Amino acid sequence: MLVRNKMQAIPLTKLPTLESLPLQGKRVLLRLDLNDGGVAYSTQAMPYRLQASLPTLEYLLAQGARVAILTHRGRPQGKVVPELSNQALLPALQAAVGQPVEFIPDCIGRMAQQAMAHLPPGKVLLLENTRFHLAEQLNQQPFATALAQLGDILVNEAFASAHRIQASTNALAALLPTLFGRQFMRELWWLEQWKSSPSPRAVLVGGHAVLPKLELLQHCLHGPTKAEVLLLGGVVGPTFLAAKDHDLRYTRVDFDAVEVARNLLAEAGVLGCRVHLPRDFTVANWQTPALAQGIRKPYRLTADETAQDLGPDTLQIWQKILRSTPSVLWFGSVGMWQHEAFQTGTELLAQALLSRPHLVQAGAQAGVVLLAGNGLMQALHNSGRAGPLAAAGVALSTAGGALQHALTGHPFPVVQAALQQAQPHEKGSN
Repeated sequence: MLVRNKMQAIPLTKLPTLESLPLQGKRVLLRLDLNDGGVAYSTQAMPYRLQASLPTLEYLLAQGARVAILTHRGRPQGKVVPELSNQALLPALQAAVGQPVEFIPDCIGRMAQQAMAHLPPGKVLLLENTRFHLAEQLNQQPFATALAQLGDILVNEAFASAHRIQASTNALAALLPTLFGRQFMRELWWLEQWKSSPSPRAVLVGGHAVLPKLELLQHCLHGPTKAEVLLLGGVVGPTFLAAKDHDLRYTRVDFDAVEVARNLLAEAGVLGCRVHLPRDFTVANWQTPALAQGIRKPYRLTADETAQDLGPDTLQIWQKILRSTPSVLWFGSVGMWQHEAFQTGTELLAQALLSRPHLVQAGAQAGVVLLAGNGLMQALHNSGRAGPLAAAGVALSTAGGALQHALTGHPFPVVQAALQQAQPHEKGSN
């Protein structure tokens, strides 16, 4: 399998993994992405991104590495914002590794250097939010050099940030030998599985951000992995309904995306792609958005109502599609799952994915099911559906924007940076 980008095709076997270098006694900077939006740390025993990173962390500790975790939270724009401190991650991290973890209130400097110098093999410490330094997001070399002074090896397990050019990923990869963690490699494999997945393909797109997903939808119509069916929920669905001149009252709609949505609907009709928009909604009064007050068709919402989840007619149709379509990409949540009254859509659609064994029993080519998006992953983990889905062979990505970046044909800068560091003399030898 290959990781494709605009420059070249890179075999997965060429990417340096955890087994590529000896780790005993080495100072390892483990770059994670534990930016779960904050809410996960108060609602889950173990945040899903931390859970996905555990095999890599456990391997490093078992090999006797001295591990310092680098991660970011939120968008503090180079300022120290106490509510975005990585210290909030400490209880979940200590529970995950089963040992005390020291927290260092900066990610560079003398205190961090001394902590690493005294850290025994098989132990781990947590460094402060990398984005408290503006140089992180600016990918500045001096900041990366200061980070590099803490470690001998960089292990990148931050797939959710693979599309970003940041100092703790890209610039640091040019200074230290870089290995890729278990989850990072698994995510790349899932991407290749999707690219070679059997048709027909159904793509369900939801979530709150509409404009970033328009390129993904365009790719689903014209790209090499074309979708035969599009299902549009979350805020995406109402935005496309607005493009068909529906007045959805207080329902959230991205009006900046309406004109593009109208064009995409026309293109889908010409190309023969079936687009399924919500036929009904579970709604709430806009003043009490956590309380359900009925089922409405899109054209029957009253003046004070807002659509919060998919309705039963829509769910019945979409469940059938998910059960019967070989390959499925589900990107983003379908409703306001944060409120108990509006978790039904996500739960029923997830249940439909768990009732697909007849495809294999009938002798059909096994399809690929890939799920992604921060909100969707939190909803699945909170509801207890994530474990059964993973056990059934469903790929649960830790990424949102990174996966969308790859699905639309863009390369991962961090992969290129690591390979260039690993082969510094290749250009000169040609």
